[in-house]
Amino acid sequence: MGDQFEIEKRGQEQFDVQSNFETSSVETSLKVKNVPIHSDPNLKYIDLEPDNSPEEVARKGKWWYKTLQFLWDGTDKHPLERKFLIKLDWFLLSSSCAGYFLKTLNSSNIGTAYVNGMKEHYHMTGNQYNYMSTMWTVGYIIGQVPSNLVLHRISARYYLAALEIIWAILTVLLVVPKTLSGFYALRFFIGLTESGYFPGLEYLMGSWFSKEEISKRSTLFACAGTAAGLISGPVQQAILTSGWSHNYLQPFQWMFVIDAAIGVPIAIYTLFTDPNTPSTTTAFYFNETDVRVGLERRRRIGAQLNTRAKYTFAKIKSFFSTWHIWIFPWLFLAFNNSYQPIGSTAFQQWMKYDLKLTSYQYNIYPTALSGGGIGLAVTAAYLNDYFGGVYNSIILALMFTTISFSCVVLAIWHIPIGLHWFAYYGIGIPLAVGQPMIFSWVNRSLAHDDMKRNFVVVCTNTLAYVTGAFIPLFTFDQSQAPRFHVGFSYTATLSAFGLILTVVVQYLFWRDDRKAAREKGASDSESADIQPKDGKTFQELEPVAI
Repeated sequence: MGDQFEIEKRGQEQFDVQSNFETSSVETSLKVKNVPIHSDPNLKYIDLEPDNSPEEVARKGKWWYKTLQFLWDGTDKHPLERKFLIKLDWFLLSSSCAGYFLKTLNSSNIGTAYVNGMKEHYHMTGNQYNYMSTMWTVGYIIGQVPSNLVLHRISARYYLAALEIIWAILTVLLVVPKTLSGFYALRFFIGLTESGYFPGLEYLMGSWFSKEEISKRSTLFACAGTAAGLISGPVQQAILTSGWSHNYLQPFQWMFVIDAAIGVPIAIYTLFTDPNTPSTTTAFYFNETDVRVGLERRRRIGAQLNTRAKYTFAKIKSFFSTWHIWIFPWLFLAFNNSYQPIGSTAFQQWMKYDLKLTSYQYNIYPTALSGGGIGLAVTAAYLNDYFGGVYNSIILALMFTTISFSCVVLAIWHIPIGLHWFAYYGIGIPLAVGQPMIFSWVNRSLAHDDMKRNFVVVCTNTLAYVTGAFIPLFTFDQSQAPRFHVGFSYTATLSAFGLILTVVVQYLFWRDDRKAAREKGASDSESADIQPKDGKTFQELEPVAI
């Protein structure tokens, strides 16, 4: 589909959309005249109500149908919406997952490199490893808000693909520095260019997927990042045991080269498949009907159709009048900073220095954290969406409780070896559910307000990295490795704080839902006697069947 469609004006105030039906497919035929179909306020929208005949209701009650609906939530939707969702899942979700996998691989590969020769190569001591993480975090913080304000105004597919290419270049350049100063500088720029990627894609997915669909998609997106941990260790181990790994570069440097090589095809894929937003899409795989379906899905939840409105000071100021901007960032901080026991390589160093395990063991065993985390997160997300997306708070409460208990155990330290293993896995595996549950909560809470949702997503993500830039220097001082008593105690307290905030958010979420239900009931009663007229448009809210 081109960037613009010409629409032939018929009459003075209405546009006539013609439909062609063929056998089992539905196509829309439009005549054009230099107006983007998806920004035309006079365009009729589509009635997407599914078939609720007695026969269909009986079919939907069967066990096999409910199983299909659990596995894929497009099963019970209108045929047009079902086709649309297949395309969206195939292209948007796949490109988002591939890009986030790459982003996580590039930002976290120094942890694997550190225990596989980088520490000795650069003669690193004290907190120099933490300084590497801090430089990345500082760049990430600086770029957060500017990057997402830019994304709100330009084509997402060009912007995101460009970022992925830049990461690949910067990652391969990590093999060049002879001193840590050059390495620190590159880490800063990698963080700077990665800063807008995660919140930008959370915003885009929230723009396309409904409240009932967002948890599992956000989880699959997050699991793509977790999957980076599945391959980082095995790739490094394969490099260590290969015959060529000591030619030209150090084994840990070859991993940077391989990570960069993975990034190029992913960037090309993003360039062609990212659909932008429903009101600005020019994706080749969407026809005219798909565009209208996307807009109708936005209209049904009361969201803005124009997603390129300008931010003003007054508009931004209004975002601070509700609880979302004040609490969600702290909730995500409690989760995100609880990653520090894993990000500090405490688990690997305990295996390497205390247990004296081989490189194979301390490179491979941590992959179970990623594998178990993916399984737990996907299961939790599917169950949550299937039951209406109302269990975010329960899932998060269980996560924070498990992490807090595990960190208390590790803070004691002198415990049986088996309890050590349990505690590390008790931190690493549950963490996988936190990010998707929190951001799907943000997207559902603010689905009706596109600009505010984008702003809150960015702020929620940013605050966690502000504290993450300097607190690990004190809590996970590498000179104390692998027994980080202060770090484990801090994380246990932080997770307890997250548990309290989860209860607060759930209360406020319920309160807002009840208020919205009362207002909707009052609005429906006031408009009950209003009769629809022919020729209504998007703004006048009358569906037209296709």
